[in-house]
Amino acid sequence: MTASPTLIGDGIENAWNALTLHHAADMFGWGCAFRDRKDLRADWQRKQIAGDPVCLSLAEICQQHEPIVAFDNGDGAVPLYGYQPGRLDRLALVVGNERRGISGDLVREAKRRVQVPMVSRRVNCLNVAASAAVALFYLSKGGGGKQYTRVDPHRNRPELLLVGAGDHVELGSTIRSAAAFGWNRAFVEDRGEVWFGGDRLAQSEGRAAARRAKNAIRLVKAASDRRYAFDEVCVVSLTPGGQPLTRANLARGPRQLVVLVDDDHVDIDREDWNRLARAVRQVTIDLPATGSDFVYHYRLTSTVALAEVARQVGVRTPKTRKRPRPPVYDRLLRTLLEDDGETVYLEDLEEY
Repeated sequence: MTASPTLIGDGIENAWNALTLHHAADMFGWGCAFRDRKDLRADWQRKQIAGDPVCLSLAEICQQHEPIVAFDNGDGAVPLYGYQPGRLDRLALVVGNERRGISGDLVREAKRRVQVPMVSRRVNCLNVAASAAVALFYLSKGGGGKQYTRVDPHRNRPELLLVGAGDHVELGSTIRSAAAFGWNRAFVEDRGEVWFGGDRLAQSEGRAAARRAKNAIRLVKAASDRRYAFDEVCVVSLTPGGQPLTRANLARGPRQLVVLVDDDHVDIDREDWNRLARAVRQVTIDLPATGSDFVYHYRLTSTVALAEVARQVGVRTPKTRKRPRPPVYDRLLRTLLEDDGETVYLEDLEEY
């Protein structure tokens, strides 16, 4: 395997997750390999997925790649936003096992640990492939800008509308991402009836992907012919010609609506977006690789968009802790001690 920027899955158990990681890497022109600690190759063959995953040992990873960057939310991890790794040609970005993260021996080989800052305390991680797509997006752009800090970031958070998702798991994973990045409400145009409709198995799988047991986000069913009165709607898709994602202002508050469309099921040029807002702006997720090998996943592109909105919305400005004032009696005692007076020694008192 020739040296190139590579996404490496460490101990991935589920072959479908591994395949989606491969698709995420393809979106950005990266290589993809795995450190097979959980019989991934056997699961890959059992599920009859075409080809074989590229598997590397720890020694091969260290020999072929420099630097190694661990992508998890462990202690010492720095924010992904604004992180600049330098040259990408031999970089390895490592994502971990779905439940246990990256193994300790590989973490020790990593030059840096980075993470995507989460807002939710209950949904504090993303789907592994969606998380990887976010990291690849910013690393491919040289780190991007740092996350904003604001006195009240909630005032800058736009409303969110998810339109036309064609797969219940893809939609569920996107809902999980929205909650992790701080949304407590989202509108859903469920045109394919993959969320509010569908059979019991589809509902169960979709809600598992959304982590609904912990995910308290409120989902509002929206009709495709309903009209709204937002000041601005930003339609985010892969369609070229729109304003690049990182250059669009996506933090104008609740009078702004951000729409994430499923590009496989929605033709944005035929939609009446004026029904949503007075002003319509097209925003493009500019990917470097969308050729014949490109495999689209709604959760990947949507999570990239949500991460950028979250970066712009920002986090609360840290409060500076004031030095506590001493108690009143301490201040009075200090004042009394500083006054002029007479020092009396014990031996002088004994004479009396």
